[in-house]
Amino acid sequence: MTSIPVLDLNASDIAQQFRLAYSEVGFAYLINHGVPDNLRDAVFAASKQFHALPENLKRVIEVDATHRGYIPMAASTDVNSDFADITKPNQSSSFMMMREDEVALPDVYLSGPNKWPTLEGFRTTLEDYNKEMCGLGARVMRIALHSIGADDAAIDMFAPATTWLRLLHYPPAPAQRPDDLYGSAPHTDFGALTFLATDDVGGLQVLATDGSWIDVPPRADAFVVNVGDMLHRMSGGLLRSTPHRVINETGRERYSCPFFYDPHVSAQIKPLVGHLGAFEPLNFGAFLRSELEASYDAHKVDAS
Repeated sequence: MTSIPVLDLNASDIAQQFRLAYSEVGFAYLINHGVPDNLRDAVFAASKQFHALPENLKRVIEVDATHRGYIPMAASTDVNSDFADITKPNQSSSFMMMREDEVALPDVYLSGPNKWPTLEGFRTTLEDYNKEMCGLGARVMRIALHSIGADDAAIDMFAPATTWLRLLHYPPAPAQRPDDLYGSAPHTDFGALTFLATDDVGGLQVLATDGSWIDVPPRADAFVVNVGDMLHRMSGGLLRSTPHRVINETGRERYSCPFFYDPHVSAQIKPLVGHLGAFEPLNFGAFLRSELEASYDAHKVDAS
């Protein structure tokens, strides 16, 4: 494997193509996705505007235990990575938006209102984009479920979905980069589906089955879509949750906007059909809590 496949969302056999691509590779470019180019461009403009703010203004809305707001540089470390010995934090900063809730509910993990900077048009742009991505996420999730032969009722575990829109900024890696310093350390995504929009700066790499890392060049007409650990489990191991990483050695600032479409935190995750392997049922919310408390400073503070 030297590149990831391309899937056309309008193809008549998209479910079969999805099954083939994600059982073999776990990553693909998704074209004809229907998200307007001008809206995607507006999100990147909003991201650059946010990250250009002085650090003290961004810290006003620093992320807390609801996982919304500003995540400063080097605030997370992928200590649970199975693919490298990670001791250094990720070299990125970001703004995180999740589902908008009026208040934080004590019995719903990660519920709560979003935190917004005082930037004109920022919230409207992100909410418009988030709405589009929620629609796309639901559409592709139905395709994924059909591709493994799951019952239509399986979509109910995404009602409502746990969603995350992250505006990421990666500085250039230092000229003499240590081998264990990453923009994003090798990892798999812990949810169901990830839709990645990137600028024209490369850096994303995917682990091939032969153990080599292959580059995923940016494409303005596509989302890079991958399967996460929960969909891997739901498919009984058929759909691959593929390790990936970011190393920004371009000498340029890199911006990316991943959108994660995941089950509701109350969902019990287990194989929906019998395929390759058996997985014990797990509660998605409990799994999330363990992952976030292990990796993010804000959650460690809350846990203590």
